[in-house]
Amino acid sequence: MSVEYVYYVIRYVALTLGIPGNILSAIVWLRGHVVSKNSSSVYLTTLSIVDLVFPAFELILNKYKCYGGWFCASCQTMTHAAGILEHLLVLTFSVERLIAIRHPLQVGLCYT
Repeated sequence: MSVEYVYYVIRYVALTLGIPGNILSAIVWLRGHVVSKNSSSVYLTTLSIVDLVFPAFELILNKYKCYGGWFCASCQTMTHAAGILEHLLVLTFSVERLIAIRHPLQVGLCYT
């Protein structure tokens, strides 16, 4: 069994589990009563959407093996932007949680 085959199997198992999981996560976090009570739901919803977009553009790049043209350049740009955005979302979520823990009575002042 080659290493490429193992990567192939792992990629499609991750896609099979990740795509429905992220869709369900976005549905749960986008419910009206959840969003109105919890500001973290915005971060988690965006994170699940980014986790849906990132593999989609990566699959397009791998399937069509494109190295030039506007479509390939835009897919590469979206893939890199999604990768960077994912880290920034985790950072902002962590900072918000830190503010909520360190200054629990002053959190409302940040959002007004």
